[in-house]
Amino acid sequence: MLEDERAVLRRLYTYGHAIDYGDEEAWAMCFAKDGVFDIRARVPGRPHQLVEGRAAIREFVSRHTRAPELWHKHMLVEPKITVDGDSATSEAYFAVLMEHGEEPILRVFGRYRDTLQREADGEFRFVRRIAEIESMRAGLPPFIDGRPGLQ
Repeated sequence: MLEDERAVLRRLYTYGHAIDYGDEEAWAMCFAKDGVFDIRARVPGRPHQLVEGRAAIREFVSRHTRAPELWHKHMLVEPKITVDGDSATSEAYFAVLMEHGEEPILRVFGRYRDTLQREADGEFRFVRRIAEIESMRAGLPPFIDGRPGLQ
């Protein structure tokens, strides 16, 4: 049971490291082949975004900012993990720190609600990751579609 919890925790951590440093393949492989990334913003003016399937997930992350273009860190806080055989759930808080005007700022915070499944290779992957954005600092450059040359 503890090994399974650690495997899920490694998946949660891999997600943040991969997106912050542009390891698109590692980030896409955090999700099952038919996995869903569901971004829900409580913030006015931010649309709900649903990204379905690994091909769409790869395309999504290819447009996301990363170091050294924009320095940011996806921080995971207080994950609560439950493993039931080959299925797992996790709830965790998140915060994204970023450099802006040569100083660190808190960009956004919220909660992840995850459903994971152990696949044939033994790895747990997201079947569904819900990112609930609860607060976001206004007036900053975009993360998604924020890479140079994509605007």
